[in-house]
This record gives sequence, C-alpha cells and structure tokens, in this order.
Amino acid sequence: MKINVFSLSIIFFILLSSCKTDDVIEEAENSEELCPRNVDIGLQAVTAESATIKWLETQGFASNYEYGEKGFVLGTGIKGSTPDENVTITDLKAGTEYDFYLQSICTAEITGEFISKPYAFTTLSCTDLNADKISIVGYVENGDFQINLYPTRYADEWQVALLPSSTAEPSNNDISIWQNSTVFVFSDIDPIVQYNFYVRAKCDGIIGDWIIKDINPGDESLFSPCLTRVQNLSVISGNISFSVLTSSTIITEIIEENTDKESGITIESNGYFYFDSASFHINYPEYVKPATNYEVYTRVKCGSSFSEYVKVYTFKSPYYNAAYFTEANITGENVQLLWLRDYGFNNAYCQPYNQVVYEIEYGLQGFVEGEGVFIETAGESVGSNYYYNLPLNALESGSTYEFSIRSVVHGTSRSNWNSSCGDSTVGRFVFTAS
Repeated sequence: MKINVFSLSIIFFILLSSCKTDDVIEEAENSEELCPRNVDIGLQAVTAESATIKWLETQGFASNYEYGEKGFVLGTGIKGSTPDENVTITDLKAGTEYDFYLQSICTAEITGEFISKPYAFTTLSCTDLNADKISIVGYVENGDFQINLYPTRYADEWQVALLPSSTAEPSNNDISIWQNSTVFVFSDIDPIVQYNFYVRAKCDGIIGDWIIKDINPGDESLFSPCLTRVQNLSVISGNISFSVLTSSTIITEIIEENTDKESGITIESNGYFYFDSASFHINYPEYVKPATNYEVYTRVKCGSSFSEYVKVYTFKSPYYNAAYFTEANITGENVQLLWLRDYGFNNAYCQPYNQVVYEIEYGLQGFVEGEGVFIETAGESVGSNYYYNLPLNALESGSTYEFSIRSVVHGTSRSNWNSSCGDSTVGRFVFTAS
C-alpha cells in the first residue's frame, strides 16, 4: 500500500487540529474553574436615562462589563470596570432595550469568561409614570403647596393640574407647563378640600396619559418636614453623590455592612452629599478595613429629633496592598529579596494605603507557617520594587529555603501570604543558598 505526501499531510493536519482543540477546551475549562462567572445579576434601579445593575461576585475581586443596545456584538459595546458588586450606567436612551455583559476578574493575571447570555433590561419611557411613585412634599412656608415627582423622572415638558376631586379632567386653562423641573408649586390651596393632582409627560412630541393622585392637603403626612426623600443618586468611577429633598440638615453615616447604626463615620451637610469611595480608606485610615463592604445611610435632622435612616448605597473598599516576591539577587554579603512596590496602585482594583509595612517569614523548604524566621520591614525602594537585604550568613550554604511575604495595612489588616491584589495565593518564593 502506497502512502503519498498529500495523504501524510492530511493525517498530520487532523492530528494537529485534534490536539489544538483539546488544548482550547482544557484552557476554557481551567479558566472557568479558576475564575467562575459572577451570578445573580439583577436590576437595582432604572430611569429613562440610567440603570444600576447589581450582581454577586464569586471569588473575583473586580469585574469588567460591556453594554449596548439589544443585539450588539460583544466587543463593540461600551466597556468599563468596577471593584464593586454594582454599577450605574448613564446617558442611556429612554424606552430602549439594552444588553449587559459581565466578566469576573479574579487576579491581575486571571480573568473569567463573559457571561454567555447578556442580562437584558429596558429603560423607562419618558412618559412612563406610576401613580404609586409620585411623592407628595407638602406645604411651603408661604402657604403654597409643593408636589415633587420622586424618584426623578425625565421629560421634555410636564403638564400638571391640581383640581378639586369633583372636577372632570383638566381643561387647557387648568394645565400649567413645567420644563426642567419635577417640583410643582400651587398657590391658594384650601386645606379642607380634597384635590386630584394630574400629571403627564411630553417627549419627542408624544403626550402620555394622565396619571391622577388623590391629595388631601389637611393630611399631616403631606407636610411633615421630617421625611427622608433621597434623589439624584449618581455613582461614577467611585464618586458617589445624592441629594435629599429637604431644607434641613442631613446626617449621612457610612458604616461597615451588618453593623449597628451610629457606629461609623457621620457627616453633616445641607441637603447634598458627595464622597469618593476610591479614596475613602485614605481619608479615614483608622476606620476602613480593606476588601470590606460599607453601607451609606442618610436621615434628616428635624429640630432635636431625626427621621428614620434610609439606605442609599453599598460599596466595597479597595483590597490590601498585596505582595509576593519576584526575585532574589546576591549582592555582596546579602541576599536581596525583591517584591513589587506599586502592585495594582494605578488601577481600579487595588489602591494605595498610606500606612503599609510588610511581614516576611522564611525557613527551610517545607517549613510550617508560624515556625519560620519572622521579619517586619517597610522595605527599601529601588525602581518599581521594594527590597530587603538578608545576610547570607543567616542561610546554610547548599540548603533550599522558602520565603513568604504579606502586607499589613494600618497595623491591623493583614493580606494573605504571597498574594496578588485579588488575594489569591501565589506561592512561596524558593531560593537555594550557595
């Protein structure tokens, strides 16, 4: 039987293709095993122009995301990253369907796969109102009546009317037009008359249906100054801001998740609050723990009393300044042990703390953690690295040693031994003395 060169080429190609396919499958399985996809993706809030999407991280410490209008091709959408388990995306189109993809990042070196099917959501139409979502603010000091649409809605213009409940639908003379505002003021209101509040939105020339809300101006709850109404929440690149519909002072508290109120950091302001969650740990180093969820609550100060707390947002503090050894060099009579000084400092997932020391432990290969030689150091700077000089005479020539290192933030929070920003174990550094 003769086998020509062409037949051999076909056989070789088939074998090579089969081997490559196995490698690709194994690589994909290993990627999924090392860095599982995030789960429980859901919609936390949505308006006509924005959406807040939340999820549950697996073993990741950050996430990449990508979104676009329904049906867009992955890789062509709007991309971003976040260390939190939620993200607010803005500048969306009203009444539009969107697809949202999520990818877990487990370490600076290991990322998972994007979710296979996008999470789909639809922004509100600018004419999409719900009577249950219209909040009533009440009297102002001059006797006028003020009505607020809460949460904030968007439209080219609002058509509103306030009429006695016995009146039919408003005529053109009864309707007032408001633009760039969702706070409507009506004068000369009789506190003993039952009213109907009418509101509808106009967007791109289309006018929505009337939404009707019953109002009794004599109801005490309508003009209570001690209600917490949060609005205009914005989360952009770690910058969190919101306002509270009140003329009184607001008290905002940032506390560790699942801890008691009044145990965290308290800040007073006049109806508006802003802070940068990415630098929060630097401004309050004695309080903030690395890689920990914190909750933002606010309430209104009413004389000597306060309204009930309202939870506004949850965010995660940055990870530890992680550390692992990269190399060892003989310099004179010392072994110079080097580790990355600025590992992750310039990205969104692992940011610098201003009080960091490093703990080193070493011993003969296979030594038991806690039974080795222990060293504490701030590290000496060289280029983009830190280093520590260990005298060669501390090591026995010809013996193999293992070295571990970890960061200590503010004297209390220790990272894992030999870890990256994502806290995944890298492994001990091995060195044979000569």
